Amino acid sequence: MEGDLETEEFSIIWNKAPKFPDDSERIDVDSFVQIYRDIDDLFEDEDASEICSSETVQTVDAPAEKNTEENSKADEAMESELEDIYQALCGKNGLITKVQLKTWDEVQTLLEDGMLGDDEFEVLWDKTSKSPGSVDKLDVDGFFSFNVALDALFEFDDKEMMEDEMEPEGRKQDASGPTKKAVRGSTSLPLVEGEGLSPEALFDSIATSDGLVGKDEINRWRELRELLADGDILPSELQNIYAGVSKSIKDPSRLDKKGFLTFYKDVDDLFEDEEDPTAEDGDSLSKKKLSLYALLDEINSDEERLPCGLECTEREQRTIQDLVETIESESRNMIRTKQGAIEQVDLAGTWDLLYSSSSAMSYNKGLSGLGGSFPNGKFGGVTQKLTVSKVMTDVEYLERIDVTPSTASFDVKVTGDWGLSTSVSLFTGEPSTVLTVVPDRVSYGPTTTKADHWKSLGPLNMLDVTYLDEDLRIMRGNTSTETIFIFKRSD
Repeated sequence: MEGDLETEEFSIIWNKAPKFPDDSERIDVDSFVQIYRDIDDLFEDEDASEICSSETVQTVDAPAEKNTEENSKADEAMESELEDIYQALCGKNGLITKVQLKTWDEVQTLLEDGMLGDDEFEVLWDKTSKSPGSVDKLDVDGFFSFNVALDALFEFDDKEMMEDEMEPEGRKQDASGPTKKAVRGSTSLPLVEGEGLSPEALFDSIATSDGLVGKDEINRWRELRELLADGDILPSELQNIYAGVSKSIKDPSRLDKKGFLTFYKDVDDLFEDEEDPTAEDGDSLSKKKLSLYALLDEINSDEERLPCGLECTEREQRTIQDLVETIESESRNMIRTKQGAIEQVDLAGTWDLLYSSSSAMSYNKGLSGLGGSFPNGKFGGVTQKLTVSKVMTDVEYLERIDVTPSTASFDVKVTGDWGLSTSVSLFTGEPSTVLTVVPDRVSYGPTTTKADHWKSLGPLNMLDVTYLDEDLRIMRGNTSTETIFIFKRSD
């Protein structure tokens, strides 16, 4: 705007920088750093010329070289750190899905603090070039490009930089990098006590002068912040509620009064369900379960990974564990409402395994282990059928083994007996309900063998039932509570 950099000069610098093979208008982080340096060098040269005229060349050459060297080392350190993060996020195929990217601590913190909106994340994801041959996964170059675009959201303009410099020392924001805001969406306005206020009065207290409320304004609602801090509401739940509410016509990213009242009611409904387990909508899915189902559905729809979460990243596992812990505490949990006195008939039916964090199942690449050892075969999922009658309690597992070609695919059937018992948890000292399975035979194709030869079946033989309702069952390892199995009723 001030003419310090001419359009022709910028064009020359831009054309010199390498571009993406499939997009000549976009650059990765290396090219961005190169452009940044080239522009910076233009003004360093001008400074040097001015100093030359004052006959002080020797006093500035060395510091300029030193600064360039320090910047280079800083850039290398940043790239190395990003590469380490990429390796921690990516799956076994060396690529990052949208779900995996969203588990990045940087992204989660920005989302939770309201500094990055879900809509902004989606736009960044859609605009980032995907790995060649893939439409929904990033390679390392794509990840670097996403990070550059993420940084660009928080660039200071000249006016903001000047205002920061003019602030008293105690109030200055810490801008640790040349393009990164210390706090985005922060506000100096005080928090608002919602207790004792009607939803309408709360809206009037936090709305901006244009009569709208965004995530920054909602962040001023003290009770909601406390619920988030205490874990009573998950950030993902709040984001889903906000995303599902109709936005203002004036600003599609913010809420008018009608939208805020809907948002308020949806948040309040989370706790009405817990206080009244006999409410009319008790059979409907809770938002916590919806979040869990949505996450597992996205993970299991990734055809390049084994289903049932057997190839989840550690970050995905932590997210699922947090959701599970919250769901287990719900009042609709039959383990709580019946004080552990559930009956076999409560579990009878056919259940699909949605997720397992069992290291043994991950190692065996399935239940029987045939998926990983059979030529051109892989684990395709498993169902558990629990039958109850006056004279018997039968269990049947059907494990699908997908083979190439598909006509060669087959099922592995495991049959046996099952039962329920009460015990005392080794970890909590509280009474627990234990589901015990005793496998008898394993059959596939023309082969039938005794199940006692199949050590891989062990992870499912004795588990604590920690959550049960009409369609969801969660179980944990009897000796390792971090081992989780999630089943969804299919009949």
